[in-house]
Amino acid sequence: MKTLIKNVVIVKKDKKFNGSVLIDEGIISQIFEDDSYDIDATAMRIIDGNGFFLAPGMVDIHLHGSYGHDFISNPKETVDIVSRGLLKEGTTSFLASLTVLSPGDTLKLLNQYKNIEEKQAGANFLGVHLEGPYLSYEKRQLMNPRYLRSPKSEDFEEMLLAAGGKLKYMTIAPELDNMQQFIKYAHNKVVLSIGHTMANCSTTLKALKSGCKSFTHLYNGMGQHQHRQPMAVTAALTDKRAYSELIVDGNHVHPDVVRATYRVLGSRQIILITDAMLAKGMADGEYVFSNLACRKQGNRVNVIETGMFAGSVITQLEAIKNMRQFCSCDVVDLFKMASYNPCRLLNIDNKGCIEAGKDADLILLDKDLNLKATIVAGKQIY
Repeated sequence: MKTLIKNVVIVKKDKKFNGSVLIDEGIISQIFEDDSYDIDATAMRIIDGNGFFLAPGMVDIHLHGSYGHDFISNPKETVDIVSRGLLKEGTTSFLASLTVLSPGDTLKLLNQYKNIEEKQAGANFLGVHLEGPYLSYEKRQLMNPRYLRSPKSEDFEEMLLAAGGKLKYMTIAPELDNMQQFIKYAHNKVVLSIGHTMANCSTTLKALKSGCKSFTHLYNGMGQHQHRQPMAVTAALTDKRAYSELIVDGNHVHPDVVRATYRVLGSRQIILITDAMLAKGMADGEYVFSNLACRKQGNRVNVIETGMFAGSVITQLEAIKNMRQFCSCDVVDLFKMASYNPCRLLNIDNKGCIEAGKDADLILLDKDLNLKATIVAGKQIY
């Protein structure tokens, strides 16, 4: 049965307007302005949007877990639980981000992800994000230093083979031995992102030229924008094409820096992520993340021993609300950063915006960006 969502403010990637959206077999079929649809709606399922925003479902490309589950353990169960939970947060697609493990454990884990389908009971599982193992020791943050290493093509090919097409995104440090050659070799096989790095600006720009496409959680785990010693952050603010992930929880990046970053990069180059760990959606208390004891208190989670941030516990819905509060962003720009940009980075053509022919992964929100409904493949499931 076809579905017509009427009486909504449609948020496209370049504008918003009053209208209706027709869905057929889980795909956006037609878009009408001002509810001027000239179709027979008697045999259709009608959803009255009550004047709410109709936006593309958000896409989280950096997510380590939620609801007490971590993607490095029991992949099938964890993907199922996280997928269902994301519906109430307005996220309709996600990557499973993995922390650094031993080579053998990484291969075993990737082999398990190989057989997990994109279609889930809730949000879509788009594949795996490997945050490592080719990272800087100095900027390892929570990553296990025992398993950090420089890249080798044979090592990488083993991981690709084990993942069976599910390895989509990988964070690397450009300054490591053999890395420039590796980037040229690997960038057509997986999307490469720069992070956990002490590379200077020059080395980072070379990595972008060689094939890297983005920055992992900009500002966190990398050399900063220093006026006499420019580092990776300077390269991110200089390059006009690379995307930059941003954790907008008010903790990882100061609101003033978020505003400055938005002024420089704008909505065209920012991707709103959560970098959330297993304590998201859970009570305050102690949790183990990347084999480290951590404590969640409110909207912060820190390693108990060092006080270092241990990922976030933010939702993408909270991220867009914070982004609007900090930067006065228009709703069009918010969903460019939360939905459209991550899909463009990952070369996903069927999601991320409201256009005819795209998957009908949509959300309804009120003027305050409170979630009212989540629709995946044309079906309202929240």
